[in-house]
Amino acid sequence: MRWVFAATLSALFVLGWIVANSCGLQQDEALFLKAVDDPAHCAFPIREGRMALMIMPYVGALKAALYVPYLKLVPADALTLRLPVVALTPVLAGLMLWLWRRMAAGPAVAFPAVLMLAHPHFTAPVVLDWGPVALQLLLTLLAMHAYRRQWFAAVGLLAGLMVWDKAVAVWVLTAVAAAAAVFYPARLRPFLHWRVLAAFTVGAAPYLAFRLTSPDAMAGFRTDIDFGSLAPKLAALRGTLDGTALAGYIFPVPAAPPALGLRLVFAAMALLGFAVRRRLPAFLWTATLGALAAMLLTGGAGGSVHHHVLVWPLLGAAVCATVAELPLPRWAVVAATAVVAVMQLQAWSFYRDGAAMGTRREWSDATNPVAAHLAQPGVCPAGVYALDWGFSENLNALGRGRYQVTTIADQWWQPQLPGAQAALAAQRAQDPRACLLEWADGAPPFFPGIRAAAGEALRTRPNRVFLNRRQQPAIRLYESP
Repeated sequence: MRWVFAATLSALFVLGWIVANSCGLQQDEALFLKAVDDPAHCAFPIREGRMALMIMPYVGALKAALYVPYLKLVPADALTLRLPVVALTPVLAGLMLWLWRRMAAGPAVAFPAVLMLAHPHFTAPVVLDWGPVALQLLLTLLAMHAYRRQWFAAVGLLAGLMVWDKAVAVWVLTAVAAAAAVFYPARLRPFLHWRVLAAFTVGAAPYLAFRLTSPDAMAGFRTDIDFGSLAPKLAALRGTLDGTALAGYIFPVPAAPPALGLRLVFAAMALLGFAVRRRLPAFLWTATLGALAAMLLTGGAGGSVHHHVLVWPLLGAAVCATVAELPLPRWAVVAATAVVAVMQLQAWSFYRDGAAMGTRREWSDATNPVAAHLAQPGVCPAGVYALDWGFSENLNALGRGRYQVTTIADQWWQPQLPGAQAALAAQRAQDPRACLLEWADGAPPFFPGIRAAAGEALRTRPNRVFLNRRQQPAIRLYESP
């Protein structure tokens, strides 16, 4: 089966390269570089404003710190910013295969392992690092390996780094610890040691220091238990499992019909995992379901693909461990694998069709010529203001300090701006030395309140339209006269 694994890893790299070249840099995807390019507006800046340890109250700057030496060697564009995670994609897949095969022996395990890696919602979130998720998955896999080898301090350090990278790691960490306390208490007990706690504290030190110095940092972020959003979150989880949740998110394809088959496969595997009465499948399914339950019940978070994919190392291990314990002949596993593969190909067809149509506007590659234009000296002497969502972090990442794009109102997410915010937006829009950015595709704005507040000042401003690679209007720049 080595050639199957080698072909799978190679295909993931090629697929990641295609995805990375198909999309422009997206706003949330570029957020991590704010820790380097705009540390003063991050949650926890240090070193006299030259770096930030926390970008947001729950997002750390670990990825940004790792990118600093890399970005000194390469120009900043969508491909170079994605290239490390494109290269990391087959590495993550290889680590998963290696761990899954050691947790669950048997030749039949190879088939579900490959299918888990070929799932539509594994590659795209990692390559586009939506969330971000790549480092979370890498740290999770390394922690799983350290747990198997009983490397106590390493588990603590890696768990701490996971929390610093993104605090939602507590979903997975808490679920694994609780499941281990039930099924493997003897193996968990040695981890209850001061060395493990010290190592965790070192890894999570930036996050812990920030929370201690800013006790009200999470004000405005819902972190309590919330049953009110359970139904839509369950629907989103079903979309993740059947491969249809991202249809229409990156590419403007119609909503995909529900793929009931893949959902039933995962549900059946979970039931079989407990029915075989073996500790390993029960432990892995308990940890997986526990992490998903924590996501579903957390207010304001846990309802999207970039959250669900964090359980992929556990979910894949649970599926493989279940298959390894089933008393099925190999031909039956091959037949079932073929059926599931057809289901996944149907899910992939939506993304294939969408790629032929081009990306949605927030993934537009028109940001590249816009960034090149803004980087010219003296183009926008009073700065650049965005009239909608989707222009600031990605353009700032492409500019690397040569200009600064900010949203024209501070409370831009409100559908109708309050009086003071509307006045501020109008004042900024009237500055003839400032430039303004908006979407030029004719679709309604994401946040109409921003555009409406600046509307009066736009009628007399000269403007130019930047086209995407399909020569379609994408972004309009209102220039200074």
